Amino acid sequence: MNFYKFLKNNESDFKGRSLSDIWSYNDEEIEKYHDFIQLIFPLNKRSRSAFHGYYLDKEEQIDIIKKDEGIKSNILKSSYWFLGFLKRTNHWKSGYNHNQLRITRIIECLKLLVSDEEAKKFHNDVMSLIDDENKINKVTTTFWQDALK
Repeated sequence: MNFYKFLKNNESDFKGRSLSDIWSYNDEEIEKYHDFIQLIFPLNKRSRSAFHGYYLDKEEQIDIIKKDEGIKSNILKSSYWFLGFLKRTNHWKSGYNHNQLRITRIIECLKLLVSDEEAKKFHNDVMSLIDDENKINKVTTTFWQDALK
């Protein structure tokens, strides 16, 4: 899979989905499908949660993506899209939920490919959704904080 073309929204992923297709997912689809998050928020390490094996395995890929304002804009759009999902749902605010792992990935991706500031902003936006009624454990919020380092 070509991350550069996919993140530019010029080519589909390994399942024939474009970024626009994924952005059009409803909340049920976001919750149901698990193999897109590693593609729209790629990292330079393999995911233990995805079996497709796609990740940014070359430093040159990372450098090219970091220099492309269109891709960075699309990654930011993906983060706003996912934040909207978090705002509309509450089930992720539990002791453990797979969306908490997704949040960590998004913070790490924003830090790696966009900027420290955008990673911090996303982290702060997520934290603002948490109140005293939520049951997110301290280990999870520590992972989110550590992703900023």
